[in-house]
Amino acid sequence: MLFRFQEFRNYQSGGTINENYCNEMISPFSLYSYAKVNLGLQIIHKRPDGYHEIETVMQTVDLTDTVTVSPLPSEIEVNCTDPVVPLDEQNLVYRAAQLLRERYEIDRGVRIDIQKQIPVAAGLAGGSGNGAVTLLALNRMWGLDLPERDLFRLGAELGSDIPFCMLGGTALATGRGEHLEPLDVQCPCVFVLATPDCQVSSAWAYQNLKIDLTNGKSMISLMLCALRQRDMVQLVSCMENDLEKSVLETFPIVNRVKQVLDGCGASGVLMSGSGPTVFGIVPDRKVGEQVAACVRQVAMDWRVFVTSPVSRAEILTQRNI
Repeated sequence: MLFRFQEFRNYQSGGTINENYCNEMISPFSLYSYAKVNLGLQIIHKRPDGYHEIETVMQTVDLTDTVTVSPLPSEIEVNCTDPVVPLDEQNLVYRAAQLLRERYEIDRGVRIDIQKQIPVAAGLAGGSGNGAVTLLALNRMWGLDLPERDLFRLGAELGSDIPFCMLGGTALATGRGEHLEPLDVQCPCVFVLATPDCQVSSAWAYQNLKIDLTNGKSMISLMLCALRQRDMVQLVSCMENDLEKSVLETFPIVNRVKQVLDGCGASGVLMSGSGPTVFGIVPDRKVGEQVAACVRQVAMDWRVFVTSPVSRAEILTQRNI
């Protein structure tokens, strides 16, 4: 079941943990964790703290994992349907639970079960999304009642994409990705995603960045105009990802995915985030299914998805906020 946030609020009293709530909230509950794509990603410069200043437009899509939390007496336990996902402190879900416990002196435990559908280390923020909904769920299950701004700050401590994964919809992200400006737009397309059988570390992609950081011309402002006008042709013309060059040089399979998606009829073919997932845009799901079928015929070992954009309002409805 999806957790009903209003039901939780009925248990709250005075910002402290309510014993009735703790006694009654014993059943597991689940939240959807959404993937994202980067419609455009520009690296502005490298910062003194070692991170890169970026501008990126991120879009939630309806490819989801399911994260289920269950109360435990004291320990943190993580389980996942994908065997490559770590179950210890390397996992953002584990670290999210640990951060809340330490920061707010929580003496309870939790079991977190992740049903994975989003490919791992694929540029789709699968792990970040899992960490984001873990913070949201435990904020309620442990009776913390932290406001959204505090949850965003906690999320930013764990990873740059986590605040966006809490927000959802369409947003302009700046800083290292944690400063968000929600965009009141409706993305005018459907996305076909293709993930080859490899993983690319975000840290590696940024460390091996191969662009001139002084002469780049931002296409982000033009992209924002295209989104507001629902102009798919202009949107395609603005789609760039500064992380692509180094990834394509080291992982030629990613370039092959781009070629196949383009050859199968997708437009605006672009690597998402640090890759290796590549997406192309199509006008509707019918065309998307045709493109996906074409891609699967070329490479049966790639994971291919047809996804639609998801708005923040839709996500809040799913979370029953």
